[in-house]
Amino acid sequence: MKYICLLVVAVPLLFCKVTAQKKPGKTQYDKNRYNHNIKLELSPFSLTVKTGLSQFFGEMHEQDMKGALALGASGKISKGISLGLDYSAGKIGGEKADFFNSYFITEYNTAEFTAKWNLTRQFSKRKTIDFEISAYAGIGVIFFSANAYDLTTNDLVRFSNSERSKRNQLFLRWGNPRGREGIKKTHERIIPLGTTLDYNLSERWKLGLDYRFYLVRTDKLDATSGQRLINPEEEDSYSDTPNDKFSLFAVTLTHCFAKSRRH
Repeated sequence: MKYICLLVVAVPLLFCKVTAQKKPGKTQYDKNRYNHNIKLELSPFSLTVKTGLSQFFGEMHEQDMKGALALGASGKISKGISLGLDYSAGKIGGEKADFFNSYFITEYNTAEFTAKWNLTRQFSKRKTIDFEISAYAGIGVIFFSANAYDLTTNDLVRFSNSERSKRNQLFLRWGNPRGREGIKKTHERIIPLGTTLDYNLSERWKLGLDYRFYLVRTDKLDATSGQRLINPEEEDSYSDTPNDKFSLFAVTLTHCFAKSRRH
């Protein structure tokens, strides 16, 4: 009788244990159901890092590409339009053997405000998009120090800044500089224009290419102003020759901020 009672108690307990092993536990079931009901809600804000090569267009236009790094933050204001702030730092280089017999190296920093139009998002009706093409334009300021060297001796022959340098006027086309002396970096207005091609690695990450062309409100970005060999900072801070230009071709990595939401 004792063994029968034990058997009556043991069999139901064993059955309950086997049943429990076949079915997911309550905690695991709730966890799976919770994860199934979670989706990413993308934020309008994103952060982009880029690195690439610069190319100069001016008197010293024979190319010597230099590197640059940039960091940008942007936020969408509509389906296809976003506004951004960018900071970049790098170098520009070039040379000209005829007449000048010199090469230059310019160190620069930029601060830019841009408006971007995502053409793919604006016009595509597809819910899933792999590639995105955008165009953008903006305005900003460049801070630079340019030095030109003799191709034969490597001696410094022209420069944009020294202890005698004064602050240039942002809206002055030509004339003498004004203000205190000893400015280490000249600042000028710039207009960045560009286009991007992005590949969506995931909802949060994009890998892309960025080509940005800069119009610079100065003719001494290469430490050379017009067809002359004098230092541009010593005689005239500006000239009436065409303004300098340069470009940056870069690889980009963008992180789109997001938060989890239930549905």
